[in-house]
Amino acid sequence: MTEPVLLPQRWWGPSLTRRTLLALLAAMALVWLVLLAQAALTHYRAMDTNPGVRQLAQGLAGALAALEQPTEARALVHGMAHTLNAMRADVDLLQGSPVLLQLQDRAGQLLHSSTAGVPAMVLAGDSGHAPMEVAGAPHWVAWESAGPWRVVAAEPRLPDARLLGFMGEDLAASVLLALPLVGLPLWLAVRTGLRPLARLGAQIAARSAHDLRPLQHLPPERELHGLAQSFDQLLARLRAHLAREKALVHDAAHELRTPMAVIATQAHVLAQAPEGPARAQAGEALMRAVQRAAHLSEQLLTLAALEEAPALHAAPQDLMALLQDCLAERAHWAEGLGVELSLEGPDTWVLPLDRQLLWSALGNVLDNALKHGAGPGAGREVQLRVAQEGGDVVVWIADDGPGIEAGEQARVFERFWRSPRARSSGSGLGLTIAQQAIGHLGGQVRLGPGLHGRGVGFTLRWPVAG
Repeated sequence: MTEPVLLPQRWWGPSLTRRTLLALLAAMALVWLVLLAQAALTHYRAMDTNPGVRQLAQGLAGALAALEQPTEARALVHGMAHTLNAMRADVDLLQGSPVLLQLQDRAGQLLHSSTAGVPAMVLAGDSGHAPMEVAGAPHWVAWESAGPWRVVAAEPRLPDARLLGFMGEDLAASVLLALPLVGLPLWLAVRTGLRPLARLGAQIAARSAHDLRPLQHLPPERELHGLAQSFDQLLARLRAHLAREKALVHDAAHELRTPMAVIATQAHVLAQAPEGPARAQAGEALMRAVQRAAHLSEQLLTLAALEEAPALHAAPQDLMALLQDCLAERAHWAEGLGVELSLEGPDTWVLPLDRQLLWSALGNVLDNALKHGAGPGAGREVQLRVAQEGGDVVVWIADDGPGIEAGEQARVFERFWRSPRARSSGSGLGLTIAQQAIGHLGGQVRLGPGLHGRGVGFTLRWPVAG
């Protein structure tokens, strides 16, 4: 047995492992975004309720409460501003954004400002905080009063993009640190989880093209068990299909043997016989054998095409006109048999039809009625009735001939089956073809009683939208 050829794996080809790892990266990115949004929301809430600049103003006011001299108060505010801004200069995020401290008396008179040229800020109440414009720039401003002093602290408000960028970088470091801790176990889990699938693929690849047996070792994993069962079901359908093909070839060879033998015999007689009745008789027999073989071949080709599940080609057509064409094509034959053909139904009925499938089904059922249910010594009438029952089209084709024995009715749709009491020879495929054709339309063919308590009737039923 030929060893399966394993193609080298390509990193950029489709891969469940890579897809899973990419999903992990996407999940980590989503976590980063969620954490960033949470951090930003927490920051803005804190700045609205209890900003750091308010705590600075409260602490500085507490220190000023014990001072009575303006010189001492100015020195304290100046020293605090110098120390605080020196510390902020060492932080990249806060560089270039010094805190402004102002010392005012209770009347709002400016006594000292850490930034020259900034006038006294007009504030309401002894204490509070609010976002304000200071020297043309947005600031978080807080003020607090203690003793004879009012201290004002104003911190520049950082641009949102700069603040979010700083937060994002800080969170990214934590997320990147967690990535290998999460990714490595996940990668190992995926690799381990895909091994049963690889074993299943190797088991299938090791089979020959003619080995359609069920899989010997189904994987226990629930996810793969369903896949293996579906594959076994596909193999079962292939086995059934091959069995039907073999049976068709065997039956076709058997059925063609008789007309081929007649052709060979009559050709020999025709070659040896002199001019006269014997030669003419041999010629007629040869022609009948050729016609029978040609008809059988045509029926075999039709059946083979139907078993391959042909695509439907439905188009709006008049069903009554199609039935009239079927009857007109057989009118001369029926007249020679002394059989009356009749059609009952609406004058016209336009609906989506696959003409080829319907023509094949209706024609074969009509041919069966004329061959076996009508003619001298048999029935004299073949009737078609058309109606709609619910959402189905129903065509009933019945004769008043000898009918079919109850014990034989179960076999009428079998390939190559012919009743031993048949009045005329045939391919034994007509009703099988009709059943297959209507089946492709989503319908079925059923056997039932014929006309006037005699004969046999076939009901062809399929959905209107089929």
